[in-house]
Amino acid sequence: MKSRWSLLYAAIATTLLLTACGTSTDKEPESTNGSADVVENVDKETVTEGKEPDTEVDEVDEVQEDIMKNADLKESDEQSYAISVLPDFSLSSEEPGKDSLISADNEAVFMRIETVAKEDGTYYYLAENMIAVLEASGDGSAPIEVLDEKSIPTAEGIENAKVLAIKAETASIMGIIFERDNMVVKLTIYDSPKEEYFEQFLRMAETIVPK
Repeated sequence: MKSRWSLLYAAIATTLLLTACGTSTDKEPESTNGSADVVENVDKETVTEGKEPDTEVDEVDEVQEDIMKNADLKESDEQSYAISVLPDFSLSSEEPGKDSLISADNEAVFMRIETVAKEDGTYYYLAENMIAVLEASGDGSAPIEVLDEKSIPTAEGIENAKVLAIKAETASIMGIIFERDNMVVKLTIYDSPKEEYFEQFLRMAETIVPK
């Protein structure tokens, strides 16, 4: 009788031990698979995030190229520079040292172009003059520096670009100054109040080069 109970207890103990081992073995793969899935998802997100900025840059470049695709290169009659001009604009000389790039759609909208040979102090003198012109043309307030990179000339070879803006009663006025090669370029843009032509003027300004 005692041997029967001994055998029964041994069978129950063996069954409990096997059940415990089986439960432990089944749970381990679930934990490992879960960790692998998390790592894989993080890697996919990192790769995707890394590609997005390149796509945005490509789109901006395509827009800029599209705007200027029908432009014609023209040389100034009075100054030593050339510029690519869009079909709906005309380049004319106002006086020695000053040209105007005028919109055919609205003659009140234009960009005054002044170029000077780069020498010590030339850039700073023209920058101060630009501020004075904007203050005299605006509503009496001080010009505001534009910090948005999309509104600043960034073409190859352009250095020390600075853009200032001021509002007038019937216009939005922008002043742009930059250096390129041996030349300092100063621009004054008289745009519509909604700045409908600024993008075109900016893209044309980026093509100004010494001739």
